Amino acid sequence: MRSRIGLPAAIAFFMLALTACTTISKQEVQLLGSSIAPASVDFIELNAYAERSKAAYANEAAIRSRYPATVRVSSPDKTDAQYFLERDDKAKVQYIAIRGTANRKNVLEDVEMRIRVDLAIAIPVHIGFDNTARLLYEDMKPYLKPGYKTYVTGHSLGGAIAVLIAIYLTEDGYDVAKIVTFGQPKFTTTKGVEKLGYLNLTRVVDQNDIIPMLPPTTIVNRLHGIYEHIGPEVILLEGPHYVFLPTHDAERISEGELGRSIGRADLADHHIDNYLRRISNKVTRATPVSYDDREQYVSKKKVRRSSAAGAV
Repeated sequence: MRSRIGLPAAIAFFMLALTACTTISKQEVQLLGSSIAPASVDFIELNAYAERSKAAYANEAAIRSRYPATVRVSSPDKTDAQYFLERDDKAKVQYIAIRGTANRKNVLEDVEMRIRVDLAIAIPVHIGFDNTARLLYEDMKPYLKPGYKTYVTGHSLGGAIAVLIAIYLTEDGYDVAKIVTFGQPKFTTTKGVEKLGYLNLTRVVDQNDIIPMLPPTTIVNRLHGIYEHIGPEVILLEGPHYVFLPTHDAERISEGELGRSIGRADLADHHIDNYLRRISNKVTRATPVSYDDREQYVSKKKVRRSSAAGAV
């Protein structure tokens, strides 16, 4: 497994993201981040989503063994992405889990920043994510059930694709009940965020994960604005500690561009196993802290590398 992205272009983008200037002053950040936002974060539920996101890295036999209600496991032609679809016909629910960054090609796709307008959903989108999401969506359509409550999850690149697929599903009349992503990079810009307030999306990020910073806000598209995230954010810290940022604060406080050092950034923090470890520490006892106090609860120890599936 690669412990760091050994790609000059990727390193350059990380540096941009870590040193970018934001449209919000340090004083405003301190004011926004000084209090603890009231929220009920269900870490048992988040753990279930994270387990599905990890399972999406496995082979078909392993997925079906863990999730017997799976009706489709596929990695469509022309893409290295993989998803699986579970369906409970008695409860009328379906779950979609999408694999994240699995190889060098996907890492480059995470970093690439070109934008186009997806005419079907009328928002600016990251070209690579949109292309992959469309391929997966067309592949899964014959197995989806209209009228079922639909839940979507994914890690890394799979998180960005998960949100796009949720948008396609909503546009086609499906009942998308919830989307949960882990270490998700940005997939749209200011103009897109303005139109996507209807999404029930929760983004989970590790405090030291560098992938959610990408593409960096130093990159401004003349027509569509800067890349932005959508929805509330749960920032995972060590032990039982976490930060919750409601949507209006999460949009203004970029989780990747304030208070981090390039020396601490490591792709081990992006690993899905790291997310599962951090979440499991909060299942029996979770303690919210303010954004301003978060650095007190960040371990300086490197996470042990794992050779399990879902390497980055």
